[in-house]
Amino acid sequence: LQLKAAMDEIAKDFATIHTVKREKVKVGIVGEIFVKYSALGNNELEQFLHEQDCEVMVPGVMHFGMYCMSNVALDRQFYGGKFWPAAGAKFLLFYFGKVEKYMLKAMKKYGHRPVADYATTRQMAGGIVSLGSKMGEGWLLSAEMAGLVEEGFPNIICAQPFGCLPNHINGRGMMNKIKQQRPEANIVAIDYDTSASKVNQENRIKLMLA
Repeated sequence: LQLKAAMDEIAKDFATIHTVKREKVKVGIVGEIFVKYSALGNNELEQFLHEQDCEVMVPGVMHFGMYCMSNVALDRQFYGGKFWPAAGAKFLLFYFGKVEKYMLKAMKKYGHRPVADYATTRQMAGGIVSLGSKMGEGWLLSAEMAGLVEEGFPNIICAQPFGCLPNHINGRGMMNKIKQQRPEANIVAIDYDTSASKVNQENRIKLMLA
């Protein structure tokens, strides 16, 4: 009950922020967990996109946590994992699913635009990549890209460390398949590494936006 009340208060507080509604280029950010969320890891990508007058959407970290729990349960389905870890993971998924419902309900109550719930996001991987692909960000990476297109964010930056095999398979490797299913998708993979040129990264992003 305290958690529900806190979420309600947070959504209510955000609703008091003055906003001006106007059309902007909508850009989603997905990728490896660190460079996706860390301004240090992605050369302040969100700030750069705001400077380009874009509306930015970054899927929440809660789905990554639920993805990790889900993988324990899927281990039993795909790889002969043990019963009790899978049962525990399913219980945790049920609990966090309830928490997510409270969060989305509070967002809708105060006029915020909620993202798709975890169950819907998971379904987005269908026809793209198997749920058994759980290296790094695994199937969630492909599902988030498909989900962003469905949410009206067709321009997507897939941020990945240089040479990150899981991201190259589930991110870069699935782009053509996602574009075949959703022709409006405009996706670019950007490598973030200490040796990478920030100018080259930003120029590739500007080209994608154009």
